[in-house]
Formats: sequence, structure tokens, C-alpha cells
Amino acid sequence: MGRRAGRRRQDVLEGAARVIAERGAEATRFADVAEASGVPISTLQYYFGNREDLLVAAFRHSAATDLAVVRQGLRGTPWERLLHIAHHVAGEEGGGWRVWVESWRWALRDAEWRGEFLRDYAAWRALLAEVIGEGIADGSFGADGDPDRLASQALALLDGLGMPLALADPALKDPDVLADALRRLLSAR
Repeated sequence: MGRRAGRRRQDVLEGAARVIAERGAEATRFADVAEASGVPISTLQYYFGNREDLLVAAFRHSAATDLAVVRQGLRGTPWERLLHIAHHVAGEEGGGWRVWVESWRWALRDAEWRGEFLRDYAAWRALLAEVIGEGIADGSFGADGDPDRLASQALALLDGLGMPLALADPALKDPDVLADALRRLLSAR
């Protein structure tokens, strides 16, 4: 695929994610995505074939983009990197979380997507385990325990914010809510 075609496909996937966030996966139609991304329906059919393949591609693109954005911003101490992740999650406007929640819903009913979703989930857990392991090793975190297990617990805290953020709960606009919970979990110093 040429550079321009690749860029167009990316624009389509970003448009699809916006439509999914606004309307939900079940109500997302080719016509909506075509309008949001400025391409004809025939282009969507050429790239994806059917609506379900478009939705899965949009979920996949959204998940990969989100993780890449977080990874690119990781700098500093383990605690600073963990805070970067927390601020990214807590700072997400409802759109990103709405796509993630729709992706969860889709994974409940689609075994093939469930496998991909769980691989994406494992990538987030691995990132957290890496940061937590480094924090334990350098003494930034006083928690003793398996970094993978602690990463699963940290991921549960991140996920716990998902629905309230998707619903734009004003009580969760402060990213320090998550930072405080992570500090207690990891005995951060």
C-alpha cells in the first residue's frame, strides 16, 4: 500500500473511531464513517469488505495508537512514567474510553476479536509490569511482590476509571485520584 493510501486508510480508521465513540459500534454504519472520514462508501468497501471488519480494524488501530502514544511519552523515573500512564488514562476525554468500552463489548461476543483484545490488554499489562519492576528494583516502589501481579492490580485501577470517564463523571477529572491509588498499591516513595 502506498504512503498516500496508507494515510487515507489511517484517516478512515480515525474517522471510524470517532463514529464508534459517538454512536456505538452497533449503530456505526459505512455511511457514517464515510461522512466522518471524507471518503466514498466504495473506498470503505474496498479497504474492509464489510462493516464488522471495519469495526475490528478501527478497534485494532485505536488500541495500537493509544499504546504507542503512551510509550512515546515515557520518560524519567519509574514513578514519573507510571504517572504519565495515569495522566494519559485519566486525561482521556470520553471518546477514547468510549471506543475502548465498545471494544470490550465486542470482545464479549466475538471470539476472534476477544483474542486480539486480550493481546492488546497483555501489552498494557507488560508495559505496567516493566515500569513497576524497574521501580521495585531501584527502590522507588516499596511494594514487594511480583511485578506482573502488581501490574494486573494497577491495570484494574486503570480500568476502574474507564466507565466513569466514558460517562464524563466530573468527580474523575482529577488525575490525582488514580495517582493516589497507585501510590498506595506500590508504596511509592
